[in-house]
Amino acid sequence: LDSLFSKIREILSVMMDTTNFRIALYDEKENTIFMPYMVDEKDTYHSFVAAKSFTAYVIKSGRPLLITARNRARLTKELGLEPVGVAAKAWLGVPLRVEDRVVGAVVMQSYTDPDAYGDDDIGILETVSDQIAMAIVRERAREALRESEARYRSIFSATTDAILVFDQDGNIVEANPAAYRMYGYAEGELIGLSADKIVHPDYYHGFKNFKRGINAGVFVSDSVNLRKDGTPFPVEVHGVGFIFQGEPHLLSITRDISARIAAEKELEKSQRKIELLHDVAHVLESLEDEEEVYTHTVHAAEEILGFPLCTLDIREGDALVTKATSKGLPAGASQSVALSAESLATKTYRTGKTYVINKIEDDTAARPTRTDFRSGISVPIGKFGVFQVAAREENAFSPEDVRLLELLIGHTTQAIGRIRLQWELREQAIRDPLTGVYNRRYFNEVVERELVRAKRYDHPIGFLMIDVDGFKAINDRFGHQTGDKILRAVADLLVAQVRETDLVVRYGGDEFLVMLIETNGQTEAITKRIQDAVAARNKTDKLIPVTLSIGAAHWSPGDDLPIEQVLARADQAMYREKRTDG
Repeated sequence: LDSLFSKIREILSVMMDTTNFRIALYDEKENTIFMPYMVDEKDTYHSFVAAKSFTAYVIKSGRPLLITARNRARLTKELGLEPVGVAAKAWLGVPLRVEDRVVGAVVMQSYTDPDAYGDDDIGILETVSDQIAMAIVRERAREALRESEARYRSIFSATTDAILVFDQDGNIVEANPAAYRMYGYAEGELIGLSADKIVHPDYYHGFKNFKRGINAGVFVSDSVNLRKDGTPFPVEVHGVGFIFQGEPHLLSITRDISARIAAEKELEKSQRKIELLHDVAHVLESLEDEEEVYTHTVHAAEEILGFPLCTLDIREGDALVTKATSKGLPAGASQSVALSAESLATKTYRTGKTYVINKIEDDTAARPTRTDFRSGISVPIGKFGVFQVAAREENAFSPEDVRLLELLIGHTTQAIGRIRLQWELREQAIRDPLTGVYNRRYFNEVVERELVRAKRYDHPIGFLMIDVDGFKAINDRFGHQTGDKILRAVADLLVAQVRETDLVVRYGGDEFLVMLIETNGQTEAITKRIQDAVAARNKTDKLIPVTLSIGAAHWSPGDDLPIEQVLARADQAMYREKRTDG
């Protein structure tokens, strides 16, 4: 978790001040808040009584809280809050939710900047808080799994024991009922029987050593015994010598360890699968493309967990769309299912629960794509989709299969969440927040790369410098909100008139730049298309007509002109048009 929290803190640091960052969890029983992860310049405590602290307010109210030097006095009075630790100039906290329950908070604070955080940061932090809560729940589940495994091993070790008493000649003189059941003899048949009748010949030398335990005190050995019908079975023998009626005797407690050995083998297989899933988790953490996550998940389910028939569905809009399937499934297995439809996949997605179907024909929600499917498992991929496996036999899946599949899908959920979070943060960094088109910083990153590519393939690039005419007058007359609406409308219009491969950039306050890849002298046609679209727009919005001044310039591989000069030409052309139209 520390590694994950550090990574989240690092990603967030691109967007906001994370110098002082902590994950706070709430112990409701003790009314205590403790920090499993905390980086702070001044505060050193890692737990405190919830009381009326800022963090307690976020957790108990389930609402984000932004405290600054300007609102601290008012909010602490209105909300009855009492700060804990060194006072910060800015404090921001959002709740950590698991389903509908608040389990803690993500908190950041600045000791130097009263304006370190704003309302936009609350939205970003709330997005991240879902991933953090998911990671905490997953870690708690792993801990529960580890405890369950310990109990599991203990249960398999607690088998029914056979108690036998041998005389010094190795003959049985007493046996308990469990011994008769274990060895398959009728009551009384074991009495007087020599040890070589119940010990496998390859292990009888061990019994000779065992007899020496009469004098040595205690003896423990693994061996192989024989049932009455000659069937061998592994045992664990504990012996102790004692004197009865003046004669030495040997008490043995024999435990049939067949189940334990089988369980240990299964446990070894399970542990090996967990180790391989751990490797899968590392691979998933390194992937940057969701499609690769999908295919890698299906491959892991097939190759590591041994599931032959798998499908992975992801939510797109109001439907679950199949993104990856096993090789053994037909093309018809790929499908789109509306979330409103009644199916096992949609039920799994809506409830967020795992479903194990031991007999598909008896489950009305299960609608398999193949009639020979007899059983299945359906696991939610967080809020992103559903993973399903099927088998041609009834009751094909054990609780261990379900546990390991949920572990794999937990890694998948985390990988998808990480990739989408990185994409969202990247989009916020390269997009203009008002219009949604690319910002100037991103253009500066891309243009040099595009010039290199254009030189390699010998194709030109066109540039359109666009200015909204009289924008200041629009702002002055109708207000900034209307001005913002005009800028968004212009941005949408430009995006609609160019190709997806072209780049629309907000270059300045009311200036836009369009970079046309591989234009081949088509800038005039594109300029006309834009102006026609503006004219069509003005027919429907006569109250605030908009006109654009557009200047074009070309860059060709043979020109060897610096990009600044090309943009200057486009800018000059734009102003010439503005003067001409003016």
